[in-house]
Formats: sequence, C-alpha cells, structure tokens
Amino acid sequence: MSEKMAGKSKSMVNILGKIALWLVIGGALGFFGAFLISSIKGDTESVMRLFYNGYLEYALGYQLGFFIVLGGIAVALYFRAGAQIKLGNYEAEDRAGEYQNAAITANELNMVIQFLLFGLAVDGKNPMMLANVVCFLVCSTVVVIMEALLVKQMKRIQPLKKGDVGDARFTQKWLDSCDEAERMVIYMASYSSFTAMKTLLPLLEAAALFGKLMFGTGNFPIVLICIAWGVNTGVYCFCSMRLEKGNRI
Repeated sequence: MSEKMAGKSKSMVNILGKIALWLVIGGALGFFGAFLISSIKGDTESVMRLFYNGYLEYALGYQLGFFIVLGGIAVALYFRAGAQIKLGNYEAEDRAGEYQNAAITANELNMVIQFLLFGLAVDGKNPMMLANVVCFLVCSTVVVIMEALLVKQMKRIQPLKKGDVGDARFTQKWLDSCDEAERMVIYMASYSSFTAMKTLLPLLEAAALFGKLMFGTGNFPIVLICIAWGVNTGVYCFCSMRLEKGNRI
C-alpha cells in the first residue's frame, strides 16, 4: 500500500512539475512578447493604420475578389460532382463525394471571409460602406444558396439523407440519417475541431490582453473570447456527461 501511495505521490509531483514548467515558459514568453511589442508600439500602430486605411480604400474589391475566386471554385467542383454522378457507378459516386466535400469547404471558407471583410469595412471612414453592406448581403445569400444546391446534390447519391438547409434542425436531421461510418468521421472531425479550439482560444485571449495593454483595444475582445472559450468547453463537458450517463443506463 505504501509503495502504491508513493507511486501516486511521485506521479502527482511530476504533473505539478510539468504544470509549473509550462507556467514559467508562458510567463517568459509573455514578458518578452510584451517587451517587444512595447518597444515597437509606435511603429506597429503606424503600420497597422497604413494597412487598414489601404484596405478601406479597396474593401469592396477585396470582398468581390474573394467571393468570385472561392465561389468559382465551389461552382466548378459542384459541376464536376454532377458530371461524376451522371456516370452512375460507385467509383464515380466516390469521386463526386470528394468534389462535394471540397466544394463545401470552399463555400464555408467563403462565408467566413465575407464576414471578416464586411466587419472590417464597417467603419465611418469608409466612403463605400453602403456598397460593402449590399455586397455582403448578396454574397452571403449566394453562399447559402450554393450550400443548399450541394446538399440537394448529395441527396442524389444518398437518397436516405434527410434535412434541408432551411430547416432549423438541419444538422441534427442530417446526422440522424448518417450511417455508423459517416458518424464516426463526423465525431472524429468534431473532436479535432474541439482540441484545436482548446489550444487556439487561450492564445487569442493572450493576444486580446496584449491588444488591451498596448493598443487600447479594451475589454470587449477579451469578454468575447472568454465566452467562446466557455461555450466550447462547456458544451463538450455537458455532452460528455450526458452521453456517459446514457451509457450507464
């Protein structure tokens, strides 16, 4: 028993030692980062202001450019998938699925970039802000329509799939209609997303803190990131407890 307790104590000491080491490394990196940023604060602000003003001047062009490139990729992949579906064999359907997944990726990325560029363009110094708003609404609508077309096309290969993009519970209906292999892929990809966000959110929180201290960005970014961090962790923990309870039953 004493040997077992000694082993547990040694294990706990190792864990605490690793935590202390990471805290020291994080503190050192934070100190040197703060020192570096403070030493070049004036130059950094000038460069950031220069780039931002340059963006505002051509904000509409950036919105349209990304929309055309990513939207064109999604449309091209959509038609390639359609051509494979017409062949009517299993190998062609597998290739069509690959094209559809790539098209969905480009489409989703398009939406994220449109939100980013639109958010940056909403500024009182932007004389074309109204045009940016209209462009964002049109581009976002087209992206949603493209997603609906891709979902409809996927149903041609797998008619048992349920749900439409306009449904409030589309994601759940689609998941319920997937087989075990498809669900396993979704679960593994979702867990990879969770672990990536678990690493990224603390880094974003540190960046928001630096922004507050060095550039006066305020508390709002810190609050938003902590809310996202809490939701990401809380949903995972809550769902894990609920699923474990269900398995015990």
